[in-house]
Amino acid sequence: MNDQVVMADSALRVLLLDAELSFRGSSLLTLRLARGLERREIDTALVCTHFDGLDPCLLKGVRLHEIPGINVPVWGQLVLRTLYRDLKDQRPDVIHLQDSRLLPQGIRLARKLRRPLIVSVGDHAEASAFPMKAIAPELKMVISVSESVQQQIPAFPAGLAIERRVIMPGVGVPDATSIDSPLDDERPPVVGMAGPLGIVKGGAFFLRACHRVVEAGHNIRIVIAGSGPEERSLRQLASSLELSSRLTFVDGGVSMAGYLSAIDIFCLPSLQQGIGVMMLEAMALGRPVVASGVGGVLSVLEDNVTGLIVPPSDSRSLADRIIELLENRERARQLASAGQSLVRTRFNEERMLDELIAVYREVQEAEPRTQEAIPIMSRTTGTWH
Repeated sequence: MNDQVVMADSALRVLLLDAELSFRGSSLLTLRLARGLERREIDTALVCTHFDGLDPCLLKGVRLHEIPGINVPVWGQLVLRTLYRDLKDQRPDVIHLQDSRLLPQGIRLARKLRRPLIVSVGDHAEASAFPMKAIAPELKMVISVSESVQQQIPAFPAGLAIERRVIMPGVGVPDATSIDSPLDDERPPVVGMAGPLGIVKGGAFFLRACHRVVEAGHNIRIVIAGSGPEERSLRQLASSLELSSRLTFVDGGVSMAGYLSAIDIFCLPSLQQGIGVMMLEAMALGRPVVASGVGGVLSVLEDNVTGLIVPPSDSRSLADRIIELLENRERARQLASAGQSLVRTRFNEERMLDELIAVYREVQEAEPRTQEAIPIMSRTTGTWH
């Protein structure tokens, strides 16, 4: 560790523990949570295994500690020992794990610190792969971003008092006077998507839809923000569809708000989606959304009211809805306004913070407190007790 993780004297101290932070909805949500808790004067430290390619603006107001190796066998034990040493004198009241793949490490730390552990689950793949073998009494609650994600988590063993709860994400909504309306000038409209570039995000269907839009006679620009294993394939597909001259790839180091503000229509062509934090961010900035009707998206959007919904894996339908907005710009702005109002009332950051802080206090009050020293590791076996 390059710097010591220190928790200040506070009525409530929270340790957020995450794996890699990158340009993806779950990471942006974690950073928003850390900033929001600090703004509420809750002492908060965020520990991650790695972060890279993020806009520095996203890190402002966050006490971020990069500690590689937490999830590495054997070495991870030593890393956790160092982290425990940093925290044992001023222990967090609650440990909130942001990635269930680190559940074994989170449980070890919670056990050593004698503090309750909460885990957040952000998508269906993570939910279905929830590490049931790692479940222990230290785990008090599993929070899902949507009902559809919660339904994918396997049943817990009988006798363990682990609560399940859904807390939907919240994002910030800027002042309306600082937002430009979409599709309101003479420049070519910009159609975009954002997030980690994996197969499940549907980038290929997005590009094929854009190809249909161009063939229908619309002069559009295309932006894809993010990186991942599918980037090379998407570049090749764009070339074969003769879209390269219209297409810009943007990495996660750009200003997310700047990118989202620059587009006119935001697309979420995912084949599977926990809820769509990037979609909520776009809606907060007054962008009309066309999204696949999968998973938690259906708990956010109402078709033809707050956005447009298309079947997954259907580039023709996606293209038709994009064209629908391009040809009726006033309707596009009406959908954008309705979506922004929805985020302001139902998916705002302050509501999310209220609900999570209530959870922290709930599990804190249910746990007995102790500050006595606890042996860290056996000198003879090198293992945790």
